[in-house]
Amino acid sequence: MKNQLRSGSSLESGVSRREFLGQSAAAAIGFSIVPRRVLGGAGYVAPSDKVNIAFIGVGAQGLRVMLHFLKEADVQGVAVCDVNKSGANYPQWSTHEFCHSVRKLLGVDSGWDWLSPDQPIQLSHTLAVTSGVAGREPCQKIVDGYYGTQTRSGQYKGCAAYSDFRELLEKQKDVDAVVVCTTDNLHAAVSAAAMRKGKHVFCQKPLTHTIYEARRIAEIARETGVATQIAVGNQASEATRQLCEWIWDGAIGPVREVKNWSSRPFWPQGVERPKETEPAPEGLDWDMWLGPAPQRPFNHAYLPFVWRGWADFGCGALGDMGSYSFDTIFRVLKLDAPLSGIEFERSL
Repeated sequence: MKNQLRSGSSLESGVSRREFLGQSAAAAIGFSIVPRRVLGGAGYVAPSDKVNIAFIGVGAQGLRVMLHFLKEADVQGVAVCDVNKSGANYPQWSTHEFCHSVRKLLGVDSGWDWLSPDQPIQLSHTLAVTSGVAGREPCQKIVDGYYGTQTRSGQYKGCAAYSDFRELLEKQKDVDAVVVCTTDNLHAAVSAAAMRKGKHVFCQKPLTHTIYEARRIAEIARETGVATQIAVGNQASEATRQLCEWIWDGAIGPVREVKNWSSRPFWPQGVERPKETEPAPEGLDWDMWLGPAPQRPFNHAYLPFVWRGWADFGCGALGDMGSYSFDTIFRVLKLDAPLSGIEFERSL
């Protein structure tokens, strides 16, 4: 076969490779040089065109967001980071949610049951959910499981796992961008550190824990020139565009009052700070979890999920669902900063 291929070849007939290609190009109709992604077929993205992403904060919501990113053809997950090694008490919004979501991502019908122990969790008087498994080790296994089935043997390098985002940014040189899904009080610190390293940032809402932090983050984004995005997708939705058109066209006349409500909180608020000291779960770096918040003993009253009700860690319902609803109201009515407001009491 080798000799047959060589027989009568351009090299044998005295025609150089350059001449042969030139003659072929002249004879071919519509000949052109195309990028590798075209030759790879529909949906193919060359490795050089992919964005290497690190997922910082992979609890319940971080796991969900990570799965959405992994579905994108031009994304390559290279690292996960969380102060918790693994926990089986993260709330799922439906029975077997984590398990079913990972199976869907991987295109399998079985396995991964361990992600959804489905133990009952009573978030509020009216809302009961079931438990799921999250943290850096479970999410590392998910990323490895996803890419391990797609690449040839020996080609996949594996997903790195870190407990400290600073170590990740220092050591993981191949990271192009980060997805930040930590507690609210760490959003600014992680995002700023990533931008100063030249990494693009996608940050969960609320963008920051305080207004001052938001202003500083905006300044750092301008200084570094990296791409930034907050996870408030309704700003680009058709529903928001339609509302803008209706109001701006005067379809319902002048808007004098807007009533905005939410099903939140799903967590306790207005409670006393616990005085008891409980042992921190194995694998949880409590000091790292506290971040910039004042030091205090570990207690399950703070996590997981219920941290939003504590002013040192979260922004309550305003920072949770208000990030969506107030964005639309401000956009539609072209509002500026408020002239006055109501002081909301939060747990201290």
